[in-house]
Amino acid sequence: MQCVVLHNHKSYLEDVASILNEEWKRSLSARLHSLEKSNDKFPVNLVMLVKEDGQDKVIGHSRLSIVQGKDKSCLIESVVVKRELRGKGYGRKVMDASEKYALQRGFVTMYLSTHDKQDFYRHIGYISCQPVISFGINADNLSQEFIQKFTLTNNTVSKPDSTPTTDCNKDNIADNVGGKCHLKSTVVDNSTVSPPPGPPPPPPPPTAPSSGKVEISRWDTGAISWMKKDLT
Repeated sequence: MQCVVLHNHKSYLEDVASILNEEWKRSLSARLHSLEKSNDKFPVNLVMLVKEDGQDKVIGHSRLSIVQGKDKSCLIESVVVKRELRGKGYGRKVMDASEKYALQRGFVTMYLSTHDKQDFYRHIGYISCQPVISFGINADNLSQEFIQKFTLTNNTVSKPDSTPTTDCNKDNIADNVGGKCHLKSTVVDNSTVSPPPGPPPPPPPPTAPSSGKVEISRWDTGAISWMKKDLT
């Protein structure tokens, strides 16, 4: 399997969008707009290729973003393998290739979030950790005032009851393996930062019908697990 950078191989844009939309439905134009943000200063979209009939075919994808407030750390997200190729070990190959690229770019720690793939990530060396911040765009384009509103300072102590927030209408929403959407956010001190208005509280848990099958109508953001791995 070969790993290439999407913004240097834009001919793969629509193939990558198609694979992502197999897992997380969005309009093609919105998906392409997001993918076209890939750049050398991050976020970077990585494309996984295999040879098929003498041609390179897109079989997987991941995206790396810089983690704010943590030196040499990145966030991996939108990890996906083409549906018909799942269960053949490509998921691990995508992670291995992404970690190798991150090391080449000078990162020593990789973070991720998941709500149902904890066992897979533990198996490949990830451990539980606290949430982190990644804006999903080049932070050079953001004001220090904006960054400081979301970054823990030396004088800030996180509260036990602080939780990440979710807003599915923002551009900095990250797809992830098995997830639907989540804001790449972290614990914020409620005493120093006024939180923005949040969405209405989720409905009560669904009641199982007589068949015993539970239909989930809304994803529980509290079920997100944050994990990290030292790459060195």
